[in-house]
Amino acid sequence: MHLHGHTFRVLSRNGQPTRFKEWQDTVLLAPRDRVEIAFVADNPDDWMFHCHILEHQIAGMMSTIRIA
Repeated sequence: MHLHGHTFRVLSRNGQPTRFKEWQDTVLLAPRDRVEIAFVADNPDDWMFHCHILEHQIAGMMSTIRIA
């Protein structure tokens, strides 16, 4: 998944804390994976987050978040 306008840190994957805390704007997910992220919401606007696989976007793996 890719988040526009911000970078984030992955805190956990499938409930397990992660070792690597680098800032990134994309995280690779396997089917049914869950990640917990943290980011600073300091860039106001509507921002898209989506899967980079076009077929997945068409199927609905795309949305927006609003930072006010």
